[in-house]
Amino acid sequence: MNPKALWQISYGIYIVSSKKDGKLNGQIANTVFQITSVPATIAVSINKKNLSHECISDSKVFTVSILSEQAPMSFIGTFGFKCGRTLINSRV
Repeated sequence: MNPKALWQISYGIYIVSSKKDGKLNGQIANTVFQITSVPATIAVSINKKNLSHECISDSKVFTVSILSEQAPMSFIGTFGFKCGRTLINSRV
């Protein structure tokens, strides 16, 4: 991880993503913050009922993308207004 990325974390909107069974899942989150700089550690807040939580718990990996203030609502909606469980089940 690039430690300079920690300096970019502030209040905002993020996409937190993970994977499960080879399938990717992501969601909008507004709580991401730095806990320590050495070792570089961050915390995210994910609802335990969300598929994202299940993916993170099972895979033990996640990514955080910081969204620009100019991110279009249609892009945010892709990760914030749809249920990952419904989308994954509809693709099976």
